[in-house]
Amino acid sequence: MAGFFPRVEGQEKVQKEIKRLLEEDRLPHTLIFYGDEGLGKTTAALDLSGILTGKAEKLMNELAELSEEERQKTPVLTLADEQVWYLHPVGMELKIEQFRTFLSAMASFDEKPHVCIIDEAQTMMDPVANALLKTLEEPEGNIHFILITHDLDALLPTIISRGERFGFLPLSENDYDSFIHRRKDIHFPRGMDEKVLFQLSEGNPGITLEVCDEGGSAQPESAMDFWETVTGSDRPFSTLSSMEFKERKDFLKMLRWILLVGRDIYVLAETGNPASLRCVTVAAREKRIAPFWQGEKGEEALLALKTAETAVARYINIKNIWDMILITLEHIQKGEKEWIR
Repeated sequence: MAGFFPRVEGQEKVQKEIKRLLEEDRLPHTLIFYGDEGLGKTTAALDLSGILTGKAEKLMNELAELSEEERQKTPVLTLADEQVWYLHPVGMELKIEQFRTFLSAMASFDEKPHVCIIDEAQTMMDPVANALLKTLEEPEGNIHFILITHDLDALLPTIISRGERFGFLPLSENDYDSFIHRRKDIHFPRGMDEKVLFQLSEGNPGITLEVCDEGGSAQPESAMDFWETVTGSDRPFSTLSSMEFKERKDFLKMLRWILLVGRDIYVLAETGNPASLRCVTVAAREKRIAPFWQGEKGEEALLALKTAETAVARYINIKNIWDMILITLEHIQKGEKEWIR
């Protein structure tokens, strides 16, 4: 079993199930990989494509030669002698033109196995989903579709009913430990250790790699600046609303740090015990403002931030989410429960 999807961390249940279905010649023509971003869904889809087409090495070599910019700019990517097709959103959504390109080519496919990977499938609008649905209802014997989504509820029920679902889960602490010690490119940001990374990432390998990039060391301090401003400023919205985030992933990374520092503050507010704090580099600053977040205030603030995290996953405008965070936390800090509710 080990190494069936050689580039995927964990996901033992998914790997075993797909391996079993392949061995029994019962692999469905439509598979839906769902779960949080960063858990290896796209990597698993590409690994499975290599197995199905028998061109794993060629596929991996072609992917290695592609820059991330090329991959993102190409709306319909063809690989492994055009036996693997990869579609992903152009801007904020998958376009009908991408499907038309694939469907036109599909009409002339030979008997060789073909795979169509549809990434961020939740971004399909109804016309696109309906066009795909017609194809899924009468699948060709040599074509497999792999739909990837981090928001299963956003897919049309009719699409979901045509495929078999495979859920990707965060790594267990043991699997995460193995992942950390196997990777040589992970460098802990200052003041962090494996346990902090596990809590921050919630066992997510993709988030871990983002946090451990070159810019990760400043994040705890920036998150602490946020909490001090929200706590002590008369006008936190005016102070913080002008912050800009170049990309969605940068915003999400910052939001997770704000959550982690916020959890520390909540623990201090409720227990006064610093033993379980995670962001040790800002522990003294956390302790100073913790009394201002006692009781329901800390709990409500963390709930608002988790709601914001969900909104990011659903591609809601980042500026709107940021403004919502600032306004909500300002009212929480002022004790204006009627507004929050």
